[in-house]
Amino acid sequence: MCCQSPEPPTREEAESKTAHKRNLSNGTSEQSPARRSKRQKSTINLKEQSDSQAEESEAETFAPAVEEEKPVKPVAKAAGKKAPVKKEPKEDAPPKKTRKTKKDQEAEAMPLAPRTKGLRMFVGAHVSAAKGVFNSIHNSEQIGGNAFALFLKSQRKWDNPALQDEHRDQFHKLCAEKGYDASKHVLPHGSYLVNLAQSDKAKAKQAYTSFLDDLRRCEALGIKLYNFHPGSTNQTPLPEALSRLAEMLTQAITETKTVIPVLETMCGHGNTIGGALSEFRDLLALIPAEHHARIGICVDTCHSFAAGYDLASPSGFKAFLSEFDELIGIKFLRALHLNDSKAPRGSKRDLHANIGTGFLGLRAFHNVMNEPRFEDLPMVLETPIDRAPVKDEEGSESESAKPKKGKKTAAANVADPGVWAREIKLLESLIGMDPEGDEFKALETKLSEEGRAERERLQDQHERKIEADEKKKAKGPGKAKGQKSLMDMMKGGAKKD
Repeated sequence: MCCQSPEPPTREEAESKTAHKRNLSNGTSEQSPARRSKRQKSTINLKEQSDSQAEESEAETFAPAVEEEKPVKPVAKAAGKKAPVKKEPKEDAPPKKTRKTKKDQEAEAMPLAPRTKGLRMFVGAHVSAAKGVFNSIHNSEQIGGNAFALFLKSQRKWDNPALQDEHRDQFHKLCAEKGYDASKHVLPHGSYLVNLAQSDKAKAKQAYTSFLDDLRRCEALGIKLYNFHPGSTNQTPLPEALSRLAEMLTQAITETKTVIPVLETMCGHGNTIGGALSEFRDLLALIPAEHHARIGICVDTCHSFAAGYDLASPSGFKAFLSEFDELIGIKFLRALHLNDSKAPRGSKRDLHANIGTGFLGLRAFHNVMNEPRFEDLPMVLETPIDRAPVKDEEGSESESAKPKKGKKTAAANVADPGVWAREIKLLESLIGMDPEGDEFKALETKLSEEGRAERERLQDQHERKIEADEKKKAKGPGKAKGQKSLMDMMKGGAKKD
């Protein structure tokens, strides 16, 4: 048979040979891939796909299932900025705090107790004015108060923003809508920083500026009573301190029109002014008589009891009012702070207790609520309302009550305004109640038992302090630290530490 002539090379083979020769001429033995047209590439790709599909169909008969990899989305890089990295939430991370819904806010604003209308006694509490003075009205209504106290600004710093016109107008509007007489039954409390008896001129000016600002806020809000602490002598003689206080009050009255500064009775500790009723008598004597109509006194039951006055027994209470009227004049009594006392009478310790649980006892507040001369005066509770956090059904505390990490402190107490709501109703129930009846005695016994442990603890402290003071007096004035004794001086010895 004759040999068949070889078939002419295809175009691909020719291009491959040409590329091979080119590589050899460049000194390389590696074969470069041949260039293909778009039509050739598509033909070859289809063939490769059909072959790969056949291989995959064979592999499915024995290969285990492999989890599909999620495609990574390309992130566009901004000039000079790193692409944000999404952090995965930690399993033990606390849940994010969410804003309270309108429904939640309405539930919190629901009254804890209704207000009792038509009473001669106006009882309330010192409520919060956070986020605007007008909120104090909502907070008072929530606990069923017919009177209330508030801070007109932060009581722990000197510089405060001015009263906003919108807040002022809202306060007037809500007082009218809710039936609060701001001129009679609202009793703002002054700053704890202010001491009008201050001897230092610069500090005295600072105190007076803050005091006058509060009085002007009162007048803008239609409030006529403003309660404040008389201050401290700062180790200067009492008559001098009273003179400075009288001068400041006289000046403040002349610079305002209607507001009445109301001085609070104090417990008599240290250099504080206002423990003894006679100190108010001496103060009034230093203020011109034409200004007396714009001066008032607020009796704090805890403070006066701690200062030594008997407000617990009916006879002691009557004697206290008689002394008040004789030394000062009952017409100057403008308000009351209703607080029981954790500390015994005469302890000079300012420790407020819940009504009926302290040394004053429920009988003292029966005296107050049935005294005709207290009608139409604002009576303000300042009793403690902080309570241990309530645990849920699973026994866990709320996140807000848990102590912070790294601290070994106990869970923070939670403010419970329901305490005030219950105490307001308790006090109102005492009006006309027979103190010798079974109802009163049952209440008195129950509340007294609740505070028994705390009273015993404070009584023990008080007795130990008295004993220590007596021993100190018996020893007489001791030598100063580092002073030589007579024996040391005779022997030429050194100072004793």
